[in-house]
Amino acid sequence: MKGFRDRWLAPPEPDYAAAGDLLRVVCIMMVGWYHIWQQSWLSPALKLGGRWLDFTPGVRAGYMFVDMMLALSGFLCYLPYADGKERPAGEFYLRRALRILPSYWLSLLVMLVFALRDPGFTDAPRLWLDLLAHLGFVQNLWGFSYTATRMNVVLWTLAVEVQFYLLLPVLAPVFKKRPLLTYVAMTAAGLSFMFLWTAPMQDTTLYVNRLPNMLVVYANGMLAAHAYVRLCRAEKRRGWIALTGLALMAAAVWTAWLILTRQARVSGYDALRLGQLKWRWLFSLCASAFLLGGSVTFAPVRAAISNRVIRFLSGISFNFYIWHQWLAVMLKRWRIPAYQAAENPNMAGEMPWQRHYTLLCFAAALALATLVTYLVEKPGARLGRRLYEKLRDGEA
Repeated sequence: MKGFRDRWLAPPEPDYAAAGDLLRVVCIMMVGWYHIWQQSWLSPALKLGGRWLDFTPGVRAGYMFVDMMLALSGFLCYLPYADGKERPAGEFYLRRALRILPSYWLSLLVMLVFALRDPGFTDAPRLWLDLLAHLGFVQNLWGFSYTATRMNVVLWTLAVEVQFYLLLPVLAPVFKKRPLLTYVAMTAAGLSFMFLWTAPMQDTTLYVNRLPNMLVVYANGMLAAHAYVRLCRAEKRRGWIALTGLALMAAAVWTAWLILTRQARVSGYDALRLGQLKWRWLFSLCASAFLLGGSVTFAPVRAAISNRVIRFLSGISFNFYIWHQWLAVMLKRWRIPAYQAAENPNMAGEMPWQRHYTLLCFAAALALATLVTYLVEKPGARLGRRLYEKLRDGEA
């Protein structure tokens, strides 16, 4: 009995959530699959053991996983506060900057070079405004830097993230002191913005993905982190906690799939955005439930969902996210792999190009993400840390 308890019921560490690695990989890959599918139109189904597995709902509604990514961010950013290991605001901002900026700046530089070399480039003032908005992480506020950007179109997510980072050192202590009250206030504010302000608009394009409408997502992540630390420290009923965690994981996956199935049937951009708003709170709650349940469940399950492969993919996922969509568009423009149609081989249903292109997009994005992570992101973070310490020591 003692061996079983040591092996299966070992409590998790409150400063690490095992399910976070798997959730990050799933979210990033599903968003990537959605963007690649937009270019290939390859039916997301495969035959396994004589049966067809159809991933169409998950891929057609893959953009929904961005909300799960942001819920994960809320969970991880608030976790040190819930665990009593929060850092001063300056240290928090420094760590976030060192994590994001090297890869982010590289992406902007590459996008700028390609824009300037484009034979059709004519609007220099707009390009520089676009770049300036991205440098200030406010690109999601204007059409020229959001839907019509010449930079990397997926970077709007980082604008929302950085805006949330600015609030966190003020918001987190309040949440820790009054978790339920703060959760209700954030959720009420987010739902009000979504359904009283954004949804009635004639055109929601520029508003559906702004920070006020994401408050419900971050609130779900933060509440899950608060509950996770409490459950990690619970010494009794570990068996029931682990079993409940496993059931919570299953319920989260099942509910998320039902939501994706319904959203995948929606057509028209306006209806898609309204669907996002409709499901945002519940879909991000599924992410939080999966995070919480998967991180407190039985120890072998936690080990399985946070193995070396998953941790590696999680480690390069940021750069996969940054580069996958742009790379998919460029490979198609460069006719790699070659296709017979004059243009738009996806519309012609050209096979085997659709399959080869899809596989190449994933492989190329993973390879590029690995290179940028280990040649730019990590060295850039180390260099930035050393420069900061030299400046700090010099001032001292």
